[in-house]
Amino acid sequence: MAPHPHPQTVPLSPRSLMDPQMAAAMDKMAEIAASVGPVPAKPTPEEVRLRTLIERRFWNEEPVAVSAVEDIELPGLFRPVRVRRYRPSLAPALPAIVYFHGGGWVKGSPDTHDRAGRVLARESGAMVFAVDYALAPEHPFPEPLDESVAVIEALANTAVRWGIDARRMALAGDSAGGNLALAAALDLRLSRPDLIRALLLFYGVYGATLDTGSYREFGDGRFGLSRDDMAAYWAAYAPTKRDRTDPRAAPLLADLAGLPAVHLVAAGLDVLLDDTLALVRRLDAAGVPFELKRVEGVGHGFIGLGRMVDAADAAIAGAAAFARRHLA
Repeated sequence: MAPHPHPQTVPLSPRSLMDPQMAAAMDKMAEIAASVGPVPAKPTPEEVRLRTLIERRFWNEEPVAVSAVEDIELPGLFRPVRVRRYRPSLAPALPAIVYFHGGGWVKGSPDTHDRAGRVLARESGAMVFAVDYALAPEHPFPEPLDESVAVIEALANTAVRWGIDARRMALAGDSAGGNLALAAALDLRLSRPDLIRALLLFYGVYGATLDTGSYREFGDGRFGLSRDDMAAYWAAYAPTKRDRTDPRAAPLLADLAGLPAVHLVAAGLDVLLDDTLALVRRLDAAGVPFELKRVEGVGHGFIGLGRMVDAADAAIAGAAAFARRHLA
């Protein structure tokens, strides 16, 4: 009798690793992208931003209700900056969360991330200010960061005008916006050490190393964001080696002592997963209080998919609960 052959190892398909709702959302994103048409071989930044805005429309339809939404302007370093203000209630002197959107520092806006801003305001009870910061490559590092810090300080200095309590402020951001929120907190730790009470960071970019385990495992783009995407984003935002080794661009290189409490959300199928896990180790070593929520079966950018992915709004609600505790 012939011996039985050894069973062959069958690689797991991307769909088998994804939460079923995430898989359906990925199908929807592919359908939307196909309807928009092919991506130009060498798109301009403006073409990339317009395409992103069009592709994000579906995910921001049927908006989550809050008391009021309006676009305001706050002074930046070199221009007035558009900021979208989400008011969850008409109560006076609300706490404030300043939110920085993702998009690789190159694309995105309060418009593309409207649902996240609304859910965060509704769940936290804080007034959310989503910043339309200057984008690369036209405005490379450190301009987006410096502008973001200027907007935070301007908001704090005019708190009464906007109906917020400047003693109860948090910063939040996803992806590249998480990078800006963390880097801004590091800057403000020195100049205004008591201003920021909490950080809410969703699958952020914290270092410029592109050969971590999660980059190697998920970097081919099966789950959305790829290693090549991140290489292009870093090239646009921080084009030189000197930039990428500056702790203000790559906060994993910074001294993190003295930061406020941090809530971190990581996506289990994300090239940036190890960035968050490395940040957790650095925060722990620095004695910074934190909590980590690792959401399995979802890819990068999932908090914007709340129309189809229950884990999206749940992750924002978890961060909002953290904010409520620290902004009380």
